[in-house]
Amino acid sequence: TGEQSLDGDVQDVREMMEKLAKSDLVRQSFVRHVFRYWMGRNEILSDSKTLIAMDQAYVDNEGSFNELLVALLTSDSFLYRK
Repeated sequence: TGEQSLDGDVQDVREMMEKLAKSDLVRQSFVRHVFRYWMGRNEILSDSKTLIAMDQAYVDNEGSFNELLVALLTSDSFLYRK
């Protein structure tokens, strides 16, 4: 992966899941895929503010998917989509 916290051997599936759950890289990938699904397109440079707000909402609300979606659905990227 290129991320030291994720690379290396694991004892079992549980340890792998715990490593993934703690990773900023995995969380940001998840946020990006949520954006792509709900917007129906890949992100572009002008969407960076939305992605940052989505990630921050997720972190600030202890992993709340609802707050992640609220951040997306109230963003300029969503409100002014073509």
